[in-house]
Order: sequence, then C-alpha cells, then structure tokens
Amino acid sequence: MQTQSTAELIAAWLPFLVLLAVVWVGYRYSMKHYRSHVDEVNAVNQQIVDTNREMIAELKEIKQILKDQN
Repeated sequence: MQTQSTAELIAAWLPFLVLLAVVWVGYRYSMKHYRSHVDEVNAVNQQIVDTNREMIAELKEIKQILKDQN
C-alpha cells in the first residue's frame, strides 16, 4: 500500500515538476540572451562615451586656438 501511495504522489506531482523544469529552462535561456544584449548595449555606450571624450578634447583645443588668435 505504501508503494501505491508513493506512485500516486509521484504521478500527481510529475506534471507540476515538468512544468517547473520547462519554466526554469526558459528563464535561463531568456536570461542568457538578456545578458548578451546588456553586454552589447554597454559596449556601445562605452564607445559613445569614448567618442564624446575625444570630441570634448578636440573642442577644447579649438577653443584654445581661437582664444590665442584673438
């Protein structure tokens, strides 16, 4: 009788456990793609910051040249 109740318990919980496993795999899959997207966005943002720093340095040089000409 104990074996039968254990089998019934497993049969009752099996669909829930399968669903939980599918949700967990889907979550891991989506987080992997989310992390790669965040890394890509961070890389682009860093390129923008670097470009802005270069532009600011060039503008300061131009400003200094114009001051020296006056």
